[in-house]
Amino acid sequence: MTAAPVLTGLRVGVVLAAAVVVLAVVGLTPSFSWIPEVPFVLVATLIPLLGFGFAGYRSASASHRALDGMIAGAVAGLLSGTIGGLSYVAFGKPLLNVFVGSVIGAVGGALVGAVVAFFVLRRTGRSP
Repeated sequence: MTAAPVLTGLRVGVVLAAAVVVLAVVGLTPSFSWIPEVPFVLVATLIPLLGFGFAGYRSASASHRALDGMIAGAVAGLLSGTIGGLSYVAFGKPLLNVFVGSVIGAVGGALVGAVVAFFVLRRTGRSP
């Protein structure tokens, strides 16, 4: 294994972490209560999914291995989930959010990254 999928996951994870902090501020402060809930939840769901998919796509396209896509997605998910949990703790929520955010982010990122990597490799004619 090379360090390329981990670095790809870190790059995407930093961008996602910044987005997660913005989403946490918008979603948890009372001054933004005028924002409609359904579009906000859709955006808060789609941003990480697109980021995890992008990490898996980039990594699998470069290495031609689905495992690298899964690793990149997991690293991006771990980083963004941890920062998301810390954002919740900063707004007075329980400390358990850090652990839950990390686990859900890593597992979700690994799944999305692996699925996207698999489809990228199938499309290009390479076996995963």
